[in-house]
Amino acid sequence: MVTSKPSERGVTLVVFTIVTAFIMLPMAGLAIDVSIQYWIKAKLSSAVDAASLAAARSLSVGLTAAAQQSNAVSVGQQYFAANFPSGILGATLVAGSPNITLASTSLHVRTVTTVAQVSAPLYFLRMLHLQSGLITASGQATRKDANIILVLDRSGSMNNASNSCGALVSSVQFFTNQFVDGRDQIGLVTYSTSANVDYNPTLYFKSGSPTVNSVINTLVCAGATSTAQALTLAYGEIKKVNEPGALNVILFFTDGGANSVVATYPIKRLADTRYDYANYSTLTSTPASSCSAALTSLYGLYTDLSASLNPTGPTGGVLDVTPLPINQGSSTPPVVSAPGCSFTQPGAYGNWGAPEGRADVAYIPLLDSFGNATTGYKPVDLFPSGYVYAGQIRPDTPIGIRYAAINAADAISQKVRADATYNIVTYSIGLSGNEPIPMDTDFLERIANDERASNYNPAQPQGTFMLATDNASLADAFNAIASEILRLSK
Repeated sequence: MVTSKPSERGVTLVVFTIVTAFIMLPMAGLAIDVSIQYWIKAKLSSAVDAASLAAARSLSVGLTAAAQQSNAVSVGQQYFAANFPSGILGATLVAGSPNITLASTSLHVRTVTTVAQVSAPLYFLRMLHLQSGLITASGQATRKDANIILVLDRSGSMNNASNSCGALVSSVQFFTNQFVDGRDQIGLVTYSTSANVDYNPTLYFKSGSPTVNSVINTLVCAGATSTAQALTLAYGEIKKVNEPGALNVILFFTDGGANSVVATYPIKRLADTRYDYANYSTLTSTPASSCSAALTSLYGLYTDLSASLNPTGPTGGVLDVTPLPINQGSSTPPVVSAPGCSFTQPGAYGNWGAPEGRADVAYIPLLDSFGNATTGYKPVDLFPSGYVYAGQIRPDTPIGIRYAAINAADAISQKVRADATYNIVTYSIGLSGNEPIPMDTDFLERIANDERASNYNPAQPQGTFMLATDNASLADAFNAIASEILRLSK
């Protein structure tokens, strides 16, 4: 048994006091000071990250490179100040902080770097003559230049009582203003009866002459919906720009389904039995085409303007051959050199509304003029066994032409997203309510490779489909996609 003498108890108290004063209290003080320093470091790191991201995002503001840089630095400083208020926990910024710099690190990537230093006060460690600690943090964000091809539906259904055509113009103009003149590129493809590149992609879409928004402002909504042709032209523009290192984007908009196919059509040289134009429940004998024997085929656009996909519906579709190119917005029928053909007879614009085109066209070919398959996704209406054109796609039913048109558009969209050179991200926006046929959301999801699509492929670039139900939500959809593109470019 160990016993302590009374004189030893005082020594224990002295030792405890010495240990507390010279070891335990400094350790506790060190722990507190270090905790405060780490908290300040965390706040400072968040502030420089926020400043870098905000500066990179704001590079879309300003027409000149100097204006863009000045604005980016100003915005970055504002975000830094909001996230690291002056005097927080007694910390003071070192002169020159935050320092925000911009640099081009590769052909299509700009980097924003923010560095900040603060002097953070020490409290308990002042006993060791340490008054403050220097804390440094840096943040970096990159912005990839974007090549964007707008693909806009300006068919007749957009020209409605609620002025969807005007709403589209304002929505797209707001969209383009969020990108960087001199760095990003924007091009424009519009489509109705046929498609056209209205604005070649350019770096100076805001400051050049004309500007992309001035061209968008002239948009006229009339005609049918040549979707596959429009997407094919947009894909071609991406390849012409030829910048694999950029963020390549196609933004596709429509208010309805595809209903036109551009192709070379074989002339109907044999008599056969087809649905009657006025009543699809009636099959009638039809003679061979009256086209001149010198003609072997007809190049043009075959269209269904019906409000039904029922092959034997009471009214059926309006099917016709329309020569290309078409002067969009014109009300004058184009001049056609096709001697003897029925569809060239005098009539309405392009002879739409007349049945003559079906008298000249044998069937819808399996490939359109751009090599896109007209079969595949949707089950097209074929001539049955026993017909002279058995197994070919019927040109005398709405479902034949509409599904062939959708299949061609689906085929080019799959080709676009499978291109590993350009890694094109496609976004799609659908405006519902304008056409009597319900919008095919799966079709638009497939175009975008949206994760909801029936053929979604996670190994390929993923886009997004957004459904707008009115003009206000149309503007919201374009704005949301602009934000998504800017996020991907960071």
